[in-house]
Amino acid sequence: MSASLFLLPALLLAAAAATSKTVVESLAVAPGCQASCGGVDIPYPFGIGSGCFRKGFEIDCINNGPVLAGTTLQVVYLSVDPAESLVMLPVAWQCYNASSPGEAEDYSNGETAGMKKDGVYRISSTHNMLVVLGCNTFGFTASAGNFKGCMSYCNSSGSAEDGMCAGVGCCHVDIPPGLTDSYFRFWAYDHSAMMDYSPCDYVFLVDRTNYTFRRSDLLMDRNRTSPVRLDWAIRNNDAMSGAVLSCSDAAKSTTDPEYACISDHSECVDSINGPGYSCSCSDGYEGNPYLVNGCTRFWPSSTMPPSTVRRRWTTKTI
Repeated sequence: MSASLFLLPALLLAAAAATSKTVVESLAVAPGCQASCGGVDIPYPFGIGSGCFRKGFEIDCINNGPVLAGTTLQVVYLSVDPAESLVMLPVAWQCYNASSPGEAEDYSNGETAGMKKDGVYRISSTHNMLVVLGCNTFGFTASAGNFKGCMSYCNSSGSAEDGMCAGVGCCHVDIPPGLTDSYFRFWAYDHSAMMDYSPCDYVFLVDRTNYTFRRSDLLMDRNRTSPVRLDWAIRNNDAMSGAVLSCSDAAKSTTDPEYACISDHSECVDSINGPGYSCSCSDGYEGNPYLVNGCTRFWPSSTMPPSTVRRRWTTKTI
């Protein structure tokens, strides 16, 4: 695979690092919990280790790198507000053999079932697209009852052009909201005339601003992953306490002990991708609304806070 797909998470982090934001570091995580892993901040409700995360938001720190607990999915970035994250998802593929170019010899469907275990995450339909690569292939997602895909075709090794993804060697399509995991399928077509330049077909999700097709991608490494943005939300569907799947539900509930927006000066925000809600600090405040006293007064750069407050603040690059 070309570097266009593999190196972009580093570019995204570099862009984020270019902006300095004043935050209250001591309030970013639950007391006594690990604040980062492999250079990635782990703000509550995410957390590493017992007592440090909300159910469904556990992160494992493996070989000095964060992954979604129970999966092998690498975490690149976690955000409290907006409620989103960036992870690396597998590429699905099917490959042909020269002796039987009309039948797929081997394949991987790119499934990420572990990601939907607790229902926290949804694949962002706003930020991501589905991409199909190949010279005689139709690839599609078959996740959660949704069917979405496109056809890519080539008539020679020189047909596909760098930077072009409009059906010749590469096609892309928007995805529907509500996807909880990635699972892909292909229709098999004869590859006998293209085994030297397109022996495999590929389909993957990717952040739509962070992929540019290169003809060399038709021969990419099958083990590569792609950066994908996830929306997340608090989705309490416990039958014992009753479903709390929106701010309205949370406001009416008298039995839910897990209401997430616990800081003073915090507000409930309905999810934009599926049921559930997230939390945000009120206007004039910033920090972590999921922790007691997590939202603190925002001081514009032109205004210095009193010295008694300034000692609690640090400037952190995120």
